[in-house]
Amino acid sequence: MKPLEITVSRLPFGAGAITLWPFILYLPHAYADPCIRAHEHYHWRQALRWGVVLWYVTYLVLKPFYMGRPAEEHPLERPAYAVERKCRAGAPGQGTSQ
Repeated sequence: MKPLEITVSRLPFGAGAITLWPFILYLPHAYADPCIRAHEHYHWRQALRWGVVLWYVTYLVLKPFYMGRPAEEHPLERPAYAVERKCRAGAPGQGTSQ
């Protein structure tokens, strides 16, 4: 199973990409960036593992506790940003095919 990836002209919250399972929505520049795609693919798989509804409820319940802080501090964002950092560092196996 793979996500349905769609390029859009605008996204809310100043985001470059958003995972709305089973979709991943990207601005054109974000779709062209394999490391952002790896980050969003991580979220897509994360939601699938957790159960989509549970993942979104957990994400939204935790969100207010991390407002005004770097996105990387949100517990469900930490591993996705780690994947993105590894991709940017050129670590093997971190592309979007995972």
